[in-house]
Amino acid sequence: MTLPIPSGTGIAPARFSSIVDEYLNLWPHLPVQHAAKGQFIVDEGDFADSSILLLDGWMALSKTLPDGERQIIDVLLPGDFVLLGASVAPVAACSVEALSDASYTVLTPERANGPEPVMARLRTLLAAVLVTTQARTAELLLRLGKSSAASRTAYALLELYVRLEPLGLASDGRFSLPMTQQKIGEFVGLSNVHVCRTMRRLERDGIISHPAPGEIRIDDLEALSRIADIDLALFREEILLRRPS
Repeated sequence: MTLPIPSGTGIAPARFSSIVDEYLNLWPHLPVQHAAKGQFIVDEGDFADSSILLLDGWMALSKTLPDGERQIIDVLLPGDFVLLGASVAPVAACSVEALSDASYTVLTPERANGPEPVMARLRTLLAAVLVTTQARTAELLLRLGKSSAASRTAYALLELYVRLEPLGLASDGRFSLPMTQQKIGEFVGLSNVHVCRTMRRLERDGIISHPAPGEIRIDDLEALSRIADIDLALFREEILLRRPS
């Protein structure tokens, strides 16, 4: 059940995950912060001893080489959280950028710790998110190291779709994609030109289409799964949280 949302957040109830529900139950007057598309919230190497819980919008975690080349290591969707640092390791290992206008809250150690049963429940949920994050990171790394451009691109589209669907942000294969070809390339380790060619090939083959600007529709889910070398049912089990009964 979705709990009441504090007024003034500007966030639709359907977009909340069980983690956000739990957090709202703990703190009904949720301190919400906002970031505009393209804004860097944290830079790699900054002081950081807390976590970010994304309430609405998309964010990217990235690393940057000295020459400016950037690699997105994960894409955060509503309900995701990232542990930026801890009191004994207070340095951000990556940068956090808003890929769209986003709303988020900061989980300080004081909010995350505590003996109350509800706090233990929250920590259990956060641990589960870490497990699913590791699972999808492992899948991405496998394809960055071993797969073709088509497989990498297919994987990225499938991952996003599978994660957006239970949030009510994707249906019938269609979803908004607030990522430029350059950002997709940073995610899958390809140039934006290579991404463009790969996406066009998938479109010519009838596997994906672009029903509107900034939107993607997967027209042949089975074909895209084959290209990505993914068992879709197993993939869902590995990267999605199980809803409480």
